[in-house]
Amino acid sequence: MFLPRLCRKLTVLLCVLFLPCTAWAQGPPWKIVHGDVLQVDSEAHTLLLSCDGQKIELPIAEDCQVFREGQPVALGSMRPVGPEAYQDVLCWVNPQGLVSMILVNYYVQEEDGLLVAYDIFGNPK
Repeated sequence: MFLPRLCRKLTVLLCVLFLPCTAWAQGPPWKIVHGDVLQVDSEAHTLLLSCDGQKIELPIAEDCQVFREGQPVALGSMRPVGPEAYQDVLCWVNPQGLVSMILVNYYVQEEDGLLVAYDIFGNPK
C-alpha cells in the first residue's frame, strides 16, 4: 500500500521538476496548472477546472497526451466521477496557451469506515 503511493508521488515530483526545466531551456516558459476537472468537452477540446476556488477553461492541443498512473487514457476519462466527486489533474500548458500533457488522478481509500479522497500529490482533499 505504501509503495504504490510513494511511486506515484515520485513520478509526479519528477514530472513537476523535470518537464518545466526542459521546456524553459527551449523557449518561453510553460505553465503547470493543478485543479479539479469540472467538465471535459472532447469535441471542442476544452477542459473546465476548479483552481483555488476559481473556474478556468483551458483549450487542449489536438495531440495532447493524457496519463493516469503512467498509462495513456482517453480525454473523456477525466469527467467527474459523481456529484461533488472530481478527478484532479496536472496540466502542462505550452507557450501558445494549449494544454499539451495531462496527468489525471482519482484516488480514494477507506479510513476508519469513511472514504477519503486524495489529490495527485497524496494529500487528503
